[in-house]
Order: sequence, then C-alpha cells, then structure tokens
Amino acid sequence: MSENVLEIKHLKTQFFTRKGVLPAVDDVSIEIPAGKIVGIVGESGCGKSMTAMSVMGLLRHPGRVVSGEILLCGRDITHLKPRELAKLRGKEMSMIFQEPMTSLNPVTTVGKQVEETILLHESCSREEAKKRVIQIFNEVGIPEAEKRFDSYPHQLSGGLRQRVMIAMAMVCRPKLLIADEPTTALDVTIEAQILELFKRLRDETGTSIILITHNMGVVAEVCDYVYVMYTGQVMEQAETFELFANTCHPYTKGLLRSIPKLSEKVDRLYTIRGVVPNLLHLPEGCNFCTRCDECQKRCLKEQPELYEVKEGHKVRCFLCEKGGA
Repeated sequence: MSENVLEIKHLKTQFFTRKGVLPAVDDVSIEIPAGKIVGIVGESGCGKSMTAMSVMGLLRHPGRVVSGEILLCGRDITHLKPRELAKLRGKEMSMIFQEPMTSLNPVTTVGKQVEETILLHESCSREEAKKRVIQIFNEVGIPEAEKRFDSYPHQLSGGLRQRVMIAMAMVCRPKLLIADEPTTALDVTIEAQILELFKRLRDETGTSIILITHNMGVVAEVCDYVYVMYTGQVMEQAETFELFANTCHPYTKGLLRSIPKLSEKVDRLYTIRGVVPNLLHLPEGCNFCTRCDECQKRCLKEQPELYEVKEGHKVRCFLCEKGGA
C-alpha cells in the first residue's frame, strides 16, 4: 500500500452513561492510504460514525476516546485541544454528513457558507474567496454556479445540497475527506452521480476518502479497500475485489446475501436474523454469535481475534483460524 494519510491504531471510544459504559469503538485499527477510497460498512449502530466522529474530534459528552492513536499524516491528533482540532477541520480533514439540510445554515446563502470556510483557514479577500466558491461549485457539478451562490438551502434539491456539502468539504483541498452515508437520502440517479464525483475527486486531487455506508453495492462501485464493522469491532477487512471474491466472515456473507439479485427469483429476501445487540449487554463470546448461522460452542465463550487469512485480508472469526474452529 502507498503512504497512509490516516492511521487509526487500537482506538477505543466509550460512552459513560448512568446505565454503564458503552464500547462504541472497540480496539479498531484502520489505515487510509493516500489517494484511495476506503469503505467502512455495517448496519446502523455498528460504530462506523463513532469512528469518524472520534477522528474529527466531534464526540459529545459523555463520549470520549479512552485509548489508542489517531495519526493524520504521521501526526498524533488523538488528544489535541478543541481549538487545535478546529484548525485542522476543513483544511487538513473534512467531513460530509448524511443529511445536508440539517448541516447547512437555513438563513445564510450556500455560497456564503462555503466562502466562510475559505476565509476561516486562508488569507484572501472576499472577492477572491467568492471566485473560488464558484469554481468549486462548477467542479462538483452544480449548474449555474454563480446563480446558486446566492441560493438558500431550501431552494436547492437534495442532490444539489449534497454537492454544496462536498464543495464545502473540498474547497480547501484537505488530505482526508470523510463521507458519512452521503447518498442515503438521494435517489439512485443522483447517488450514481455523487459516487462518480467521489472517484473524480480522488483521481484529480489525490484526496483520500473514507466512505461510511451500509450499502455493499456502493462499496463495490467505488471503494479500493473495505472494513466491515459490527458492535464497534472490525469483523473483516480486505481489498474490495478480495472481499467480494473470498468472503470469510458470516456477518459479511449475510450483508452480501441481503443484496437483491436480478438473476434470482425468490419469494422472500434474505435478512440476517435477530438485531444488533445492546452495547451494554454484549454476548460473552463473539459479538455476532447470537445471530450467526455458523456459530459453534467455542464462539459462545471466547472472543476471536483478527486472523490474517491472506496478505491484507483479516477476519475476526474462529472459522478462519489456522485449522478452523
């Protein structure tokens, strides 16, 4: 792999509540190479967004990073003060949230909001900043960019609002872009355009992208490498082609089986049985054992480690231990 823009090493993020401690991110290690799109996939509540919020320093009380390292371009940012992190956000790393309507200020034009990002991090005039905003609007495919500069969020479609969020995140050319479920609220046509835009930004600017999603189809479309998360842990990780060609973990298999196939006619779509367990009451053994179709006695009592089944391909399952379970 090429040089890493981001390295997360044994990260643990916990929420300290009256009912107990929730292990939202549990000993997670992730590498984001330069100029690559890396997918983090899993069901809701599996720790994807909490990992991203930990990296961005946006955790709210009672959550906090309790151990591990977050290295951005080799610099440990794990315990930086809020003011120091604020200087990095937007310039060195940016994040696109799932619902742009709640992320944009409803009483300020979208052009002014993107303009403020430039003025906050760089020394330039408002006139120069406006030119750059119009330029980035054109780059991300916003039609009539000069006219849209003066539009309010409610005057734009969902697809255009998401493009504004991407423009805001990319206008200072950060080394790392985190996209948290960026296409969930969009129709399939706009989704395809946004995904194509991510690939173009990666190729043209060299920006590394973390794409957080629950959609394995999106992962197959744009990602170079994939991490599958469940209950705050990485269950499987591999290059995208390898993951789809040689799926190992029962959870990853379940996610792939849940994708409808045009070539198959079935009366009922496949679903993984059960629900994601409460983080306060995780199983004694493997976190997935209560939902796993391949669960064995050992799985009920012991926590599996990440086993390397092939170079770059790791799986947290006893079935992948040398010699099997």
